[in-house]
Formats: sequence, structure tokens, C-alpha cells
Amino acid sequence: MKIIHCADIHLDSPLIGVKDSGARRHELLVALMNMSEYANNNGVSAIIVAGDLFDDRFATSSTVESVAEIVRASKAAWFVLRGNHGGRDPYVKLHELCSQINFFEDSWTSYNLGNVTICGRELGHNDVEQWGRLSLDASRYNIVVLHGDIDDDSYGLIDKRALANSGARYVALGHRHTFAEHKLGVVRACYSGVLESRGFDEPTSGFVEIDTDTDKICFIKQPIRSVVTTLIDVTDITSDIALQRLVSDTVADVSPRNYLNVVLCGSVTADLHTSVVKQLLQDRFFALRIKDETTTKIDVSSLLNEVSLRGEFVKLAMNEKDEKLRDEIIKLGLLALNGGNL
Repeated sequence: MKIIHCADIHLDSPLIGVKDSGARRHELLVALMNMSEYANNNGVSAIIVAGDLFDDRFATSSTVESVAEIVRASKAAWFVLRGNHGGRDPYVKLHELCSQINFFEDSWTSYNLGNVTICGRELGHNDVEQWGRLSLDASRYNIVVLHGDIDDDSYGLIDKRALANSGARYVALGHRHTFAEHKLGVVRACYSGVLESRGFDEPTSGFVEIDTDTDKICFIKQPIRSVVTTLIDVTDITSDIALQRLVSDTVADVSPRNYLNVVLCGSVTADLHTSVVKQLLQDRFFALRIKDETTTKIDVSSLLNEVSLRGEFVKLAMNEKDEKLRDEIIKLGLLALNGGNL
């Protein structure tokens, strides 16, 4: 049996600061539809949403009805955990529109599908008591569905020892926005990450496909937009024009549809303006982030012995204990003293 595990879709997220946020919110809904169509075309029997299908109070009636349309067109059975976003209202409305969705309660809720049991619950205040009530038939393929952090119980306790001894074969997790695999004793657990990236802090997107017959899992990517990180070493660059050419050549194959994350590294002269990279790339991609991690190529020992305003400035700057901050102070200060634009 094939089962999809996804989470943290955050439909109707405000997406503050995102270019054309309205279109991007619609793309999150399209990503859900694309996943459902993948399930229909690949013999998937069940879809598990491990929390945060909707985002806080922002879920609109139109979006809830669109989700219901997607589920009604699906050949798979759907199992949905609320998680810690969205409250109950959009889920109550969704259940009214689409009664075939299976929801989890605050206590352990189990559903059987062939030889598979899908068991989960919403994390809450009675977590210690509830963990003592987890009971699974070891002869079945048991999947446990939870939304929380396995290393931090501030939202709700995930008892790793109880899971390791529970008879579960797979734990479908939501809450962390990056795909990650974990081992709880002999039990495999995965965060599926986000279905579609909403920002640079969500570098990968997709869902997990579980094959209970072969006991294998794989991460499926089918992004509408991707987060592309490009590392550019500018050590040998000595002019702004050469820097622009290097950056242009490096990102030439990146689709303008994507989120582009440019990381500048290496050692540069104080009068090289890395700020020209933003001017060059601004508005060429759906979203742009530039991180300047360059260090300044400066002969500090020579400047410390120099009898000049520059020398005195460098001596004062050397009192800063934070090496990275000190380097930036010297870089900007020498640029100003040389008549450059900050």
C-alpha cells in the first residue's frame, strides 16, 4: 500500500514581504491539488496531513471549499491532524463539506485501512497521561501521526521512548518545515517539511511517500517554485564590473520563477562594492536574498604602523573583540576614508 505523508501547508498564510503574495497563496493551494493528482496517478491509498493544513485565523471560506473540492476528487482516503495553526473553525467547515475526511482528536484516534493502522492525536496538556494509553497491534503496519517538536515539549510532549517501544513502523511528523529523518530505536520517523516553500527558511519542499509492502520511504519533490542557493566566491575579483559579470554568469541558468539566495564569500578589497549585486539582481527573480559573508583583504599590520588617520582608525577598530564586526568596521571605515560610497 502507498501512503503520502505531508504537513505544514499553511494555506492562506499572509506571506508578508513576499512578492505577489496573493498569487503565491493560490500556488500553495495548487501544490495541494498537484499532490492529490500525483496520488491519483500513482496508486496512493491514503494521504496523511500531519498538521497545519491552514494558517491561523486567515483561512477563508473559499480556500476551505477548494480543499473540499480537492478531497472529493481524490481516490485516496484522507487523514488530517489540525496541529498548532488554524484553530478548529476551518476544520469543522471542511468536515461539513467533505465528511470522508478522517480527523484526529485530543486522545488517541485510530483508523484501519487494510493491514495498516493510522493512529494519532492532537498534542495537549494531558500528554504524559495520554502516552501511557498508546496501544498498537504489533502484527499490523502502524503509522503514528503527531504535530510537534521531538526535541522540545513546550508545545506538547512527544515521548520518544514510548514511540520506540510502541510497535509503530513509521511516525509521520509535522511542525518542522524541513524534511528530516529520525530514528526512535527501530522506529523510523520523518518530518515531511513543507509542501511548497513560502520563504528562504524553507529550502526544500515536497512530501513523503511510504510503501508499506516494501517498508520503504522516499521524498517526492514537485515544486511550483524552488529556493535556489548560489555560493559565489569573489576572492579574485578586483572591480565592480568584474563582480557584476561573475554574478550574472553564475545565476544565468536560475529560473526567474524561483527564490534566489545568493551567498557572497571570499576575501575582497575594501573598495569593492558588493552592494552592486543587489542592484544587478533586483526584480529579476520572484524573491531575492543576498548574504554578504565576504571578509576584507587588508594588511592590518602595515596599517597599524602607518602614521596617518587610517592608521589611527585601524588601531581604534582593533579594540572590537568580535572579529567579524571588527572586519566590517575596518572595511567600511577605510572605504569612507578613501572617499568611497558606503
